[in-house]
Amino acid sequence: MATMITGECINCGACEPECPNNAISQGEEIYVIDPLLCTECVGFHDYEACAAVCPVDCCVTDPNNIESEQALIVRARELHKDVDFGENYESRFGKAGEKPAAEPVPPAPAAKAQAVPQPPRSPAAPKPKEAPKPQPTPAAAKAPAAKPAAAAPSPPKPKKQFPGELPTAFADLLSQFERKGALARALPRLCVFLAQPVLGALPHRDKEEIEKAVGNPWIFSTAGATGLNIVHNVVLYALVFMALAVAVVGLDVLFSQRINHYILTGVVLGLVEAVYRLREGIFQVKSAEAMTFGAAVYGTALSLALRPLVARQTGMVRRSAVPVDGFYAQGFVEKLERERRYGNVYTIEDWGAAYLLRMEFPQKVPDVGVPGRSELPDEMPDYDYDLMVKDGHFIVKGRCSDERIRRISSSIAAFPPEFTTSIALQEKVQGFSHRFENKLLEVLLLKERGAGPEGRGGHR
Repeated sequence: MATMITGECINCGACEPECPNNAISQGEEIYVIDPLLCTECVGFHDYEACAAVCPVDCCVTDPNNIESEQALIVRARELHKDVDFGENYESRFGKAGEKPAAEPVPPAPAAKAQAVPQPPRSPAAPKPKEAPKPQPTPAAAKAPAAKPAAAAPSPPKPKKQFPGELPTAFADLLSQFERKGALARALPRLCVFLAQPVLGALPHRDKEEIEKAVGNPWIFSTAGATGLNIVHNVVLYALVFMALAVAVVGLDVLFSQRINHYILTGVVLGLVEAVYRLREGIFQVKSAEAMTFGAAVYGTALSLALRPLVARQTGMVRRSAVPVDGFYAQGFVEKLERERRYGNVYTIEDWGAAYLLRMEFPQKVPDVGVPGRSELPDEMPDYDYDLMVKDGHFIVKGRCSDERIRRISSSIAAFPPEFTTSIALQEKVQGFSHRFENKLLEVLLLKERGAGPEGRGGHR
């Protein structure tokens, strides 16, 4: 079944270089796929590469062009005569060469037993009456079949141990370290406190990082800094328009009534911006904890200028990428959950003597229209995983071990059954300890700064 690109295409071009057959090209309005070249990546991947990178999920199966796996691999061999695909080629239909599980053979009917002469029944013995069978009530007959509940939680598995992992338990090791950074000292905290009216212009995530690094809402909070910045901007924009009036009209405008028009324009601009930044609380009645406080007009530029400084002071090395919001409908998955299945949702913090890695594993089974989906729970079973340190990288390999879900993953282009994430480390590490609970992997990687605890800068 050749893949097609729907009208929701945003012409980002991400899919074109991923196609192993050069079947994707720029059309008159959107990108298009040549069905004579498309092999659904059979022979190259066990998923469709274009659908995996599409930010709006517009690479979908063409219902009018259904093709078998055999036809697709034949086409791949014709297009790539110099490639030896072999018998165990990659395929979204499943591993080639693997025989399907044998269907259970119904038991053979038992041979009729020879009739054994029975003694004649006494004519006086009445034939026992059969008890009447209970009839289903109309309500029970019409009741829909209940969705299978999620499997009962299994008993905790023994902790996995990997090469290079320290014998100390994760919780015990974590208690020996503290987040180290300039914002833990008094003078930088005072500077952050005094700079709140300006720092409140930053995007929401930058303010959250500063709040987390400071660790004291009385010194800095996302909501408080945003409120101070709104007041600051009302005054700032009025002064900016006054400066523009002097530049355009002349210094005499400061001593005339016309200056009031410029001041009023700046104040109105500041209030309009404030309403937009607080729209979730004003129009959606969200609490301050649930609101996203947007950036000021100059907030993005300020963020780019301060990002290296903020990252160094807060210890945030890597944040989880924000997936692009796109088209949502039946058959299209939530973007953040899809990024979890690719191992992309993780953060890294520099604690001075160690790195702290937090990675979110898949949480939901995709709600797509494939046979057998209704028989599966909504919650994703725990993944199996492997960890290793190699050549200055920390490698995480995740694998869905539930065979039922692995079978449906071959029918979903953006659902790889496993992932490998390689994370470059800025400094060498001497060992690590990990914890995996509630689909959250936490890893503490100790830097090479001495063999004992006294040689670790973040140890307390």
